[in-house]
Amino acid sequence: MQVIIKTCSRICPQERVHLSELSALSAPNAAVFIPRKQWFVVGDFYGNIKVCSDETMQELKTFSAHSKHISFLDVHPSEPYVLSQSNFENTVKMWNWEMDWECVRTFDVKTWNVKFNPKDADYFACATQNGVKVWNIASPGSDDLTFSFGSSNAYSLDYLSRGDELYLINGNLDGSVEIWDWQSRSCLKTLEEHTTFVYTICVHPDLPLFITGSRDGTVCLWNSLTFE
Repeated sequence: MQVIIKTCSRICPQERVHLSELSALSAPNAAVFIPRKQWFVVGDFYGNIKVCSDETMQELKTFSAHSKHISFLDVHPSEPYVLSQSNFENTVKMWNWEMDWECVRTFDVKTWNVKFNPKDADYFACATQNGVKVWNIASPGSDDLTFSFGSSNAYSLDYLSRGDELYLINGNLDGSVEIWDWQSRSCLKTLEEHTTFVYTICVHPDLPLFITGSRDGTVCLWNSLTFE
């Protein structure tokens, strides 16, 4: 498998660049941009992380992050942190690029998905087999679970902001999608259009829409005002 980065001609003369041409990265599995640094970060099946410039395609750093299979990456919106998640290793690690990508926190949790809270990025949420778990990166211990949403076998998640209100949306292995009020931690609605586990949830940044995609081959477009 190869990662292909399509580029603009003003940035790079090639129409596209194969990441494997920079150096070997076997089985890339997760990727994320860091716009304020003009970097992109890729995690592979074997637990390696590669950091590259999205302007020059130059490889900046490669290091071993997990023993196997990086499934998901997320970037802190203001601090120099990247979360990496390995469901084979059952850990989430937080890396500080200002400390030469040192691992500054390790959280022992089996999860399929991790994401920082967009309104308070001291917190991140994990989709686990016992619901969505929320952790505080500023807590003194790695075992300090802050709170949870539900008890379903969760697989995917995203946040929905409406003014001052914040909602958490999670997709479950049984195909259901749950809408949670972040403040009250109550489930507002359960959506049941899919028949098996929900791989992905994506909230539109501007329009009142979000998308859910399932292993059953269906993609649903939802109204985030009415949840219909």
